[in-house]
Amino acid sequence: MTVGLPMERIAEAMACVAAWRADPDAPCNCPVCAAAGLEIIDQSARPYSEWYVLKCAGCGLEATLQIPMRGPQPI
Repeated sequence: MTVGLPMERIAEAMACVAAWRADPDAPCNCPVCAAAGLEIIDQSARPYSEWYVLKCAGCGLEATLQIPMRGPQPI
């Protein structure tokens, strides 16, 4: 069963992604069930948007988190 990311857990998911970006080798806990071993896959299309796939074997979470970015600035 695939579980989506509840709206009330987006802040936790963004914190997981930030921690993962700072140290990709550090373990991350699932923002839904708090199980260790959250898998984060970077599928970003920089410089316009960051896209991350979040997967948890514990609860079946499979969600995509999109973080908009500022586009390139004209010179």
